[in-house]
Amino acid sequence: MTGRILVAGDVHLGSEHADVDAFNSFLQAQSRNQHSVDHLVLLGDVWDLIRRDPFGVAWETSETITHLKRLASEVPVHFVFGNHDTHLRHLDRTLYDVEFRNELVLGSGDHDIRFCHGEAFDRFQSDALSKHLSGPGDRGDIDPTRGLKDPVVAWGRELVQTQKRRLKRARTSVLSGDDDGEVYPRRERRAHAYLDAVPEDKLVYGHTHRPYVRPDNAVANPGTWKASAPDSNTYLVIDDGAIALYRHVVSGPDEPVNAGAAAAVPADD
Repeated sequence: MTGRILVAGDVHLGSEHADVDAFNSFLQAQSRNQHSVDHLVLLGDVWDLIRRDPFGVAWETSETITHLKRLASEVPVHFVFGNHDTHLRHLDRTLYDVEFRNELVLGSGDHDIRFCHGEAFDRFQSDALSKHLSGPGDRGDIDPTRGLKDPVVAWGRELVQTQKRRLKRARTSVLSGDDDGEVYPRRERRAHAYLDAVPEDKLVYGHTHRPYVRPDNAVANPGTWKASAPDSNTYLVIDDGAIALYRHVVSGPDEPVNAGAAAAVPADD
């Protein structure tokens, strides 16, 4: 069994709103506290390699790469592929002392925990659409789509969700929640259903940028490090199987976060 596990993801280094300074500060803090950290799991999309070319992102985030390499020499650092990790999937792993996985399983206390990025729970996620809208990118070009990709995806998602809400109201049906009585968006509910299909008893995933821990402590999402998100710079601490949500603070001690507030939605969402 492993000891204390830290989980972070969806930093999107190379994108306009990535909080690089905060994430670097987080990595430095873990190096200073290496004796209290047994594993660091990065749940994908650490870099934003759909919108950017790999050389430009590596050049601009070399400080972060240095921190990661230093931390990886002190504690195990596990990388899980995300949907923005296009170029990393083609990395020659024989040349670098780093391993990327589609999913990861670690034990903590009496629990087995499955870690994945979570794009499979998002029916709007399309590698073909991302490639078409994003293009190859050039060094220094933050978004070769000139802002097209995100509004198109957001518009499509809202259009479908609006139509579904209208149909639900017309049928006077009520959106179902989970067994704990909370109501979650569809991506979260698909993640919860996935837990029932795997042998592990806990699931940690990313992708949605919505940090939360389900009240039964069986499913959690660490959130994102993009400053444009309502809740950012958040991560998970797993100790003896118990999952807790924290926010990294550069100028002071990290803060515990109300773990269930970010995921619950109104009943007509």
